Amino acid sequence: MSVPSWLVLNTYVAILSIVLLGMTLSKKSGTRQDSSFVFMLSVILILLIADSFSKAYVPGDFGLMLSKAGTYFIFAFDPVGYLAALIYIDSWTSGKKDHVESVFYGIVIGYVCLNFVLVTVSTALDLRWFYCFAGASHTHTRGSLFVLRGLINMIFCAVISLYIFLRRRKIRTQYTLVVIMFPMIILLSGFLQVFVGGASYEYAGSVLACLLLFVKVQAHNVDDDYLTGLLNRRGFMREMEYQSSHYRREHPFAVYFVDLDFFKVINDKYGHLAGDEALITLSEFLVDVFGREARIGRYGGDEFIVLAFEKDTQQAERKLNELKRRCDEFNQRQTSDLQLCFSSGFAFYDPDTYPGVDPFFRHIDDLMYQEKKSHHALRNSSGVSSAG
Repeated sequence: MSVPSWLVLNTYVAILSIVLLGMTLSKKSGTRQDSSFVFMLSVILILLIADSFSKAYVPGDFGLMLSKAGTYFIFAFDPVGYLAALIYIDSWTSGKKDHVESVFYGIVIGYVCLNFVLVTVSTALDLRWFYCFAGASHTHTRGSLFVLRGLINMIFCAVISLYIFLRRRKIRTQYTLVVIMFPMIILLSGFLQVFVGGASYEYAGSVLACLLLFVKVQAHNVDDDYLTGLLNRRGFMREMEYQSSHYRREHPFAVYFVDLDFFKVINDKYGHLAGDEALITLSEFLVDVFGREARIGRYGGDEFIVLAFEKDTQQAERKLNELKRRCDEFNQRQTSDLQLCFSSGFAFYDPDTYPGVDPFFRHIDDLMYQEKKSHHALRNSSGVSSAG
């Protein structure tokens, strides 16, 4: 019994999608680029699974129902992929939302909604605009508007390329060409889907484009810290700029400064490798405590910075207490006298209170150094050097 070619292609593409998802989710940085990349890949993977249901032959009424459900899903929801692509592209741009961004988002969201309505109406009333099932057949054939819809999808790929071109000055130069190529690959695969057919070229092309993005962009993000895998200072400031310019009072966020105490002592007494291990360990605790939804960076040297969406001060303090508990447990397991401890400060961002990011950061820095000063005083009173 021969295996259908579409099943082989869909299986390979699904495996590649899952691998890319796993590699992205394993990163510590948790940037907007990573989140939007995961969202885009997830949309493609879900559509690919639905496409497999639409093509799979399962005898009986259940098999026919499964095929019809899969076909309806991919026709009704595949434009969501364009919205996901737009969100991903936007994650690489800087600055406040402008008129161009609002117009393009309006166009894409409008098309997503219009497509859903038309496909739903056509399916409910058996108008056969986009696809149709003949009798008890388990496979669908093209409807009267199939080619027109395919051409519109290709136009939207071109529209996204135009969007990138118009916003190219807001995308870092080293990534511009790859990001522009991304929708063009999908456009080519969409052309094959419409005029060749027989396999899921569009989804295969989408995952191929995602692979290109991962190899050329995601895996070589200049905003990642080389040692910890968190954001570096530049990357965090880009995230802070975005969140502060899109601030909404109903979605408050706090920023934490976390400084590894006595770092110079660790380096001098145990060596720089031990110092690196201490930084890596603390970075792992930060990711565990604050989660992937937070923006976590290494601000410089032994200092970390976290942007987290907290409800109130009590929740923020619970996070710091949990971080302290992790460090205490680590210290209890140590056979040497190397101890992992930190000083911290945090505040909730409010543009009405702070005229800019710099005064906001200075306030948090002051809070952190007040705590650090008390830690050093306590260590000095015990007769231990507190350098660093």
